[in-house]
Amino acid sequence: MKRTLTAAVLGLTLALLLSACGEDITPSERERASEAALRATGGGTVIEVDRGTDDDNYAFEVEVRFDNGAEVDVELDENYKALNSPPKASDFTDSAAPTPVEPSADPNIIGLDAEDRPLTGAIFNRASAAALKATGGGKVIETGGSDERDHAYEVDVLLSNGEDVTIELDDRFRVTEIDR
Repeated sequence: MKRTLTAAVLGLTLALLLSACGEDITPSERERASEAALRATGGGTVIEVDRGTDDDNYAFEVEVRFDNGAEVDVELDENYKALNSPPKASDFTDSAAPTPVEPSADPNIIGLDAEDRPLTGAIFNRASAAALKATGGGKVIETGGSDERDHAYEVDVLLSNGEDVTIELDDRFRVTEIDR
């Protein structure tokens, strides 16, 4: 009886640890999220699938690694639609200069803070150009406004070496900080 109770306690502890680590994703959800992320990136290898928390604006986050070693996160809604604009696998084989990609998320969603709203139009283009100039190139993978006093915009840039860099810009698109 004591061994059965010990095994049950160990099993329950393991189950709780796995659920705390995001393992509450069903195999079907993991498969659907992986397929959606690979469609959004045009290829690569899925490294990890996590469920979003109450603090996140996505249902799933899928980490994808490209052949060159670069890794990107694809954020998906509950219907497995990409919320961000991840770079494509082909972006790393093309010798042309990188160009920003317009975010696919709706910037007019009511209830989002400035930092959760992707930039669009001329603001997106100016912020992306300033960030790419500051990093010497790369691929814009996410943009957003900011509620912080020291900067108005944030632009995440994926460098060719796989490093993800956040560029903070003021309201005149001048770099205030580069977070590596």
